[in-house]
Amino acid sequence: MKSLIREYDQVSVTKAPKRLHIITFGCQMNEYDSQRMAQMLMGRYSLTPNLEEADLIIVNTCSIREKAEHKLYSLLGRLKRLKRKNPALKLGVAGCVAQQLGDRLFEKAPYVDFVIGPQGLYRLVELLDGLEQGDLHLSDVQLTKEFHIPYIDAPLPRKGDIRAFVTIMQGCDNFCTYCIVPYVRGREISRPADHIIREIESLVEQGVRDITLLGQNVNSYGKGLGHNIDFPSLLERIDNSFPDIRLRFTTSHPKDLSDELIDCFSRLGTLCEHLHLPVQSGSDKILKRMNRHYNSSQYLERVERLRKTCPDITITTDLIVGFPGESQEDYQETLELIKAVRFDQAFAFKYSPRPGTAAAKFTDQVEEDVKSERLTRLLELQNQIGLEQYKRFEGKTCEVLVEKCQDSRLTARTRWNHVVNMEGDSDLVGRLINVYIERACHHSLIGRILH
Repeated sequence: MKSLIREYDQVSVTKAPKRLHIITFGCQMNEYDSQRMAQMLMGRYSLTPNLEEADLIIVNTCSIREKAEHKLYSLLGRLKRLKRKNPALKLGVAGCVAQQLGDRLFEKAPYVDFVIGPQGLYRLVELLDGLEQGDLHLSDVQLTKEFHIPYIDAPLPRKGDIRAFVTIMQGCDNFCTYCIVPYVRGREISRPADHIIREIESLVEQGVRDITLLGQNVNSYGKGLGHNIDFPSLLERIDNSFPDIRLRFTTSHPKDLSDELIDCFSRLGTLCEHLHLPVQSGSDKILKRMNRHYNSSQYLERVERLRKTCPDITITTDLIVGFPGESQEDYQETLELIKAVRFDQAFAFKYSPRPGTAAAKFTDQVEEDVKSERLTRLLELQNQIGLEQYKRFEGKTCEVLVEKCQDSRLTARTRWNHVVNMEGDSDLVGRLINVYIERACHHSLIGRILH
């Protein structure tokens, strides 16, 4: 899966003398963090899609993908010429790679003005004040257990969004041996429920209809808040407060998928019938080496319970092939699990070491050509199963929420998180409509509007 680059390219409603351009790599959490930065700076900067006219450029980085540091330096090299043309331009690096590199980034890219990690981004305004006063090479990459995610009361930086993400927690306590997240985003910190409700209320007022709750492990939401709230009770509160939205969440750790949470899919009307449940491997030996705290049988039991509670639920997943020590037998067990679960979609990756993680030190690394061959075969199997899963919607009528229109081509989404493409008018954006599904593709559906 390619690194995602998204530019917040619509000008803010707040007129400001300076212009901001944000480039975002990576996951939905980074998308959300970029939105936060744009909101914090609204009074000072308007957003521009044009790099050449920007007074401030922020590159928000992700360390999950392979060669993330190399890709960052390559991009910064291209941005360096803008600094030569405009010495007043401020250039900053945020996110997980920034957290990893810290002040070392200035050594390779001395033209970068500031570096901020996932916790430090909330002190962005103070840092920019320091730059304006003449300070150089400022950084904030602290990770503390005392950190609390502050509430930011500002409108969306992009007008007309139908979907939005809301972070409910940050960090992770699981320390999977392949994962860098606990080292760059810190330990688990949950946001107060009142802050989450206020943010959703603001989004709904701005026209958002589909909301995804974000966290490295949303299932463990509530730890450390000091009062009696957990993830199922948060979902219930949102459902009671906003009965007309579509509600989703990601990501769920299988070890924390409780019966109470599974029951939410049958009793909460806003909660969409889709769950992203990363399994990573079908081999118990590899799952143990990954420090995942469940085995394949327990995962399959959770899937069975989900489908018994909500028969039409769609399940998607993440998979890693070629993890250190993975034998052909281990790999075959992953293929068998894929056949047993029949995921609608799977995001599969070759294992690549991340500096600082336990798995990077394992000596039994799998050869690159073996990883590539295994990934190819796995994707072929999943693509076949995925298409068959999507084909079950052919000839059916589905209610979809229209998200955008481009050249009379509508893009919509089902409650099961399937993208549906069809012909239609732009005045349908933001509306729920009935669509007849004519054809299934590998990762989308083709529909026709029913009048």
